Amino acid sequence: MKVKLEALTRVEGEGALEVYLEDKRPKEIRLSIYEPPRFIEGILRGKPYHTITDITARICGICPVAYQMSGVQAVEDAFGVEVPEELQKLRRLMYYGEWIQSHALHVFFLHLPDFFGVPSFLELAKLDRELALAGLEIKRCGGLILQTLGGRTSHPVSLTAGGFSSLPESISELLPSVELALEKSLWSLERFKNLEFPRFDLKEVVFVSLWEEEYPILKGDICFEGQRIKPSEFKEAFDEFEMSYSTAKHARLRDGRVYLVGPLARFNNAFDMLSRTAKDVALQLGLEPPVKNPYRSLLVRMVETIHALERAKEVIRDYKKPQRSKVETHPRASEGFGVSEAPRGILWHHYTFDQEGRILSADIVPPTSQNQPAMELSLWEFIKDFEEPKEDTLRELAEPLVRSFDPCISCATHFLRISVKNRA
Repeated sequence: MKVKLEALTRVEGEGALEVYLEDKRPKEIRLSIYEPPRFIEGILRGKPYHTITDITARICGICPVAYQMSGVQAVEDAFGVEVPEELQKLRRLMYYGEWIQSHALHVFFLHLPDFFGVPSFLELAKLDRELALAGLEIKRCGGLILQTLGGRTSHPVSLTAGGFSSLPESISELLPSVELALEKSLWSLERFKNLEFPRFDLKEVVFVSLWEEEYPILKGDICFEGQRIKPSEFKEAFDEFEMSYSTAKHARLRDGRVYLVGPLARFNNAFDMLSRTAKDVALQLGLEPPVKNPYRSLLVRMVETIHALERAKEVIRDYKKPQRSKVETHPRASEGFGVSEAPRGILWHHYTFDQEGRILSADIVPPTSQNQPAMELSLWEFIKDFEEPKEDTLRELAEPLVRSFDPCISCATHFLRISVKNRA
C-alpha cells in the first residue's frame, strides 16, 4: 500500500516524507529531498573571491544576507582583514533586518495559520485582519532595513569583503518603522498567549549555536553543552554526510548524536544576552531555557524579533556615516572560515584561495541540513506508535511539525510529498 500527500504547503522546497510499515505499524521514516542539487560549491571553484557574495546569496531568497555574511567573514579570515567596529555594527543592523523579515514571514505566513486551523495567510487575514496586518508591518520593517543598507530587499548588493561598497548619509528614516514594528510585535505576542501548543518535547537533541558577547547573530565561537570551539574546528566536532534517499546532506555530532540549530538553540544557550524587553516578554510567556517544544519556537522567533528591533533601534539612533565604508583587502594563498546565525541556525563556510584570490575549494553547511536528523527524529517520535497511519493522519501531524522547524529545503518550490509503504 502506498499513501501519498501531493502537497505539503507552507514549507520551502521539494521533499518526500516516506513511512515504511511492517505488520501495519511504522518501522522506518525518511525525510528525503529529491530536487536536483545546484552544485553551488562547484560553481564557486575558479571564481575570484569577490563573487562569493553574489553567488552564495542565490542559495536563498529569504536569508541571502546570512550566506553573504558567513562568506565575507571567511574571506576576511583568510586574508587577515580586520573590519572596524563601526562597520561591524552596521553589519549587525543589516542582519537584524533579515531576522525581522524572515521571522515575520515564518511566524505569520507559514506557521500561525496552523494554530487558527486555516490553510493559508489569506484565510488567516479573513479571520483576524488586524493580526495579519501586524505581521505585514513587521515584515515590511525588516525589508526597509535591508533596502537601506543593502540596496534591495532580496539579494542585497552592498556587502563586500572589508565592509560595504557604499553606505547612506543617514538612516534615521528607519526609526518610525522600527518603533511601529516593535509595537506590533509586542501586541502580537500578547495575542499569542492564548495559542494552544501541542505537548511535545525534543528528546536527546543537543542545542548548538554561536557564542558572542551579546545574543549571537554575526560571528563567534560555536557553543554546545558548555563547550566552545572555533569555526575552523567545525568539521572536527560535526559530521556532514550523504543519505542514499536524499539529494541533501545530513549532519550529526561526531559521536553520532542529533543536534539542533536555530531559534531554540540560541534561546537556550544565550537567554541572558537577550535585550531587556525581549527577556521580560519571554518570562511573561513562561519561556525559560531549556525550551524543547519545537511548536513553541513560534514564540521564540517573536522574542528574537523584539530583540532584533530593540538592537536595531540603538544602532540607527547612534548612526554617523563612517569616513570609509570598507578597508582594503589583499588576496593571498590561504584558507578561511566564516560562520553566522541565519534565522534558521548556524551557517558555516570554508574556502581555500590561491595567491590571486581565486577560489580553490568551497564548503558550505546550511542550517536545514543540520536540522534534518532532528526533524526525522521528531516525526518518528510522533508516529511510531500509530497503527497503519493514514494519509489524513500524516498530513495533520507532519505539516505543522515540519513547519515548526522552518526548513528552507530550497528556494524553488513549496511542497513536500508524503507516502506510506508496506515493507515485504
